[in-house]
Amino acid sequence: MKKLISAYLLLFLAAPLPLMASDMVETRKANFKQNAAILKAVRDQVSMGKWQELADGAQKIADWANDMPNYFPASATSRGALPAIWENFDDFKDKASANHQAALVLRDAALSQDGEAVMGAVRMVGGTCKSCHTSYKAN
Repeated sequence: MKKLISAYLLLFLAAPLPLMASDMVETRKANFKQNAAILKAVRDQVSMGKWQELADGAQKIADWANDMPNYFPASATSRGALPAIWENFDDFKDKASANHQAALVLRDAALSQDGEAVMGAVRMVGGTCKSCHTSYKAN
């Protein structure tokens, strides 16, 4: 009887693990979609002088980049992520850090209200996205 109770208890405690992994995947997908939407809006924000909105979006990208590696534990694999992420996790973290830094440059450019600097920073952020996707995103 003790073994049966222990087995049920173990099953009950382990049941949320796949759900948590699924939630992690959904969270990271949502954050990547948010990043794309933020970057897509930049040109209009510059033309309308929405500097603070642009800076806030850049900060969201930076915040996500800082947290991103935490959403890629080995237990949270997905079709969109190549196994190379976990095989080269230090490089993956370095790429996330580069994205974080580029997003901060974008934020600062927005706060300076310099449209040319903003567009240069957007290219920098996009370059860090592409660098990571080339190495770690499945087609």
